[in-house]
Amino acid sequence: MAANFYDAVVLGADLAATVTGALLANRGLRVLVAAVPGARVSSTGELQPLERYSVGPYVLPRAPLAYVGLDGPVQRRLFGELGVVQLLRRKLELNRPSYQLLLPDARIDVGDELVREVARELGPATVEALEPLTAQLGEISTAVEAILAQDLVLPPDGFWDRRDAQRVAGRLPPADTPEGDPLGRLPPDSPLRLLHEAPARFAIHAAAPSGTALARAAEQHRRGSYRLDGGREALRALLLERMKLHSGEVQAAHEATRILVKRGKVAGVELVAPSGRREEVGATHVVCGLPAARVMALLDEGEKPPKRLVESAAVRVEAHRYLLSLVAPLDALPDALGRYALSIAEPGAPLVGANALALHLADGYGQHAVLSVEALAPDASPEGLAALRVAIRAHLDRLLPFVAEHLLCVHSPHDGLPPEGAGLAGAAVPPPLPMEPLYAFDGPQLLGVCGVPHATGIKGLTLASRQVLPGLGLEGELAAGWTAARLIAGGEKKKGAVLG
Repeated sequence: MAANFYDAVVLGADLAATVTGALLANRGLRVLVAAVPGARVSSTGELQPLERYSVGPYVLPRAPLAYVGLDGPVQRRLFGELGVVQLLRRKLELNRPSYQLLLPDARIDVGDELVREVARELGPATVEALEPLTAQLGEISTAVEAILAQDLVLPPDGFWDRRDAQRVAGRLPPADTPEGDPLGRLPPDSPLRLLHEAPARFAIHAAAPSGTALARAAEQHRRGSYRLDGGREALRALLLERMKLHSGEVQAAHEATRILVKRGKVAGVELVAPSGRREEVGATHVVCGLPAARVMALLDEGEKPPKRLVESAAVRVEAHRYLLSLVAPLDALPDALGRYALSIAEPGAPLVGANALALHLADGYGQHAVLSVEALAPDASPEGLAALRVAIRAHLDRLLPFVAEHLLCVHSPHDGLPPEGAGLAGAAVPPPLPMEPLYAFDGPQLLGVCGVPHATGIKGLTLASRQVLPGLGLEGELAAGWTAARLIAGGEKKKGAVLG
């Protein structure tokens, strides 16, 4: 029998699993967060949600985020239970406007004056089409919100869950109708389509999001977006700190190299210390914030993976999120550039590669600013990323013609290329980080947002990752974490647990 025993062991860096661990610890369960091979660990042996990294004198973000959905039912319920609502709000900075759409011949600021902006840039006729479109998107988003407000298991697992999901699916219009996909009936180069689809594409973990997913994300961005310094990693750090205040424990110096299974049930994990010493830790539950394929690789070699886990592991990666950060003087950037903007070079072309860029602008060092640029990379090879980097620079040269000659630093945490900038030759940089994947699913996704199920076919082994509700982006990660915690421990605190 293992010397140490936990109610739950959390593996992986996906935000959903961290949410599950924080909730379980808050409800009085003994929780361990352990590293997996390749995890980022600080010099002090802590699991490190690295929000930033250094290149010479400059500090750059690893994964900026346009934060949305703060007032949605998932976030109200989750952060209310954990008691971090006010703490999180103090970390958020409202983007004004919520975002910008930058087209070759138009700039639209999305905010309180959206109708006036559209009329000024695109003409009164476009305004007439805008109002029914936003009404349809709002209706779909409201229906999704009503579904998320219920205690449903999404994706459903078992007869009763499927019955409940089918019941609430009637609130959504059929996906193959104009009502179910209001953006789908618009031509690819329609400014109204791009206005709503562009921010959604950068918020969702599905490579080909459904009309429901696009409508929910578009409506959330229209309501307002926030800048969260550090992005998802900052939110994960907040949750880890909350977890440690209760019954949570973080062990990053030891890697979990095996998930132990006995007679179809989780028994714990095997930890390997830096010295090479192996230790078995017992657990009733193991929560995996990892792709299903990697979970399967952690099982014992002699353990035949269940059919359900094999099916989940077959999900394909279609593209990745690539990031390139630039440091420039503030006065080299146009005053009209917002903190969050979407730039489209060719409105009729697919929103991948250097054609569609998400720009995150943050104050940097005094008179300098950091502009972080995201693109959806269909080719993750070193050659593909190097070509994408060149194409992004060309797009930015056309969009911001006076910036290139003033750049102080250019670097990506993903492509392994050396930083550009005076005095940066030979500057120490961390090894390239894996990019965030976008997943492709065969067949229609349930409710237009669901992916792989929480259950794996092994009792006590639960998935809580971005693969579970990929069509909902950040909201889906938080909802998946909440549902996993409810499946493990219900919604109530254990007797004797202390409220945080």
